[in-house]
Amino acid sequence: MDSHQDIPVIINALSQSPGLLRGLLAQVPNTVIKTCRRSGKWSVHENACHLGQTEKMIYERFKAFRDQSHPSFSPYLPGKTIVAKNLLQLDLDKSLDQFAEDRKQLVRLVSAFSANIWQKEAQHPEYHHYNAQILLRHTLMHDHFHMYRIEELWLTKDEYL
Repeated sequence: MDSHQDIPVIINALSQSPGLLRGLLAQVPNTVIKTCRRSGKWSVHENACHLGQTEKMIYERFKAFRDQSHPSFSPYLPGKTIVAKNLLQLDLDKSLDQFAEDRKQLVRLVSAFSANIWQKEAQHPEYHHYNAQILLRHTLMHDHFHMYRIEELWLTKDEYL
């Protein structure tokens, strides 16, 4: 598979993330959802709400790739480069609904990208190389990273966390 052939596969996977997240959360007992299992680490609830909170920022980055000839981005590091939101205070169902709606909008946007947009280079201080295709892949990996964390927090015994 060449580097451009994976774009439709990733877009399709991104469209499925909200449903995968809901299905995963439906299996997690309510007693575990907001429990902080490790000091300094997020709960299941916080990991899920974070996905919704970052979606608008990711969408804006894709818009910048579409609209700007040489986009430039700043790192997005909760608690370091942006104010960490109190994710535990957010309504989980509303956050999941918003994530699903925002993701549909993102999928519509990137589905219309031309090959030129996918290859457009951007400046990002964290990375040696950054373009829209990398952001697309990062978005999918970010989704799955947090879904893995949710499953880990739900299933893993304390001595193995």
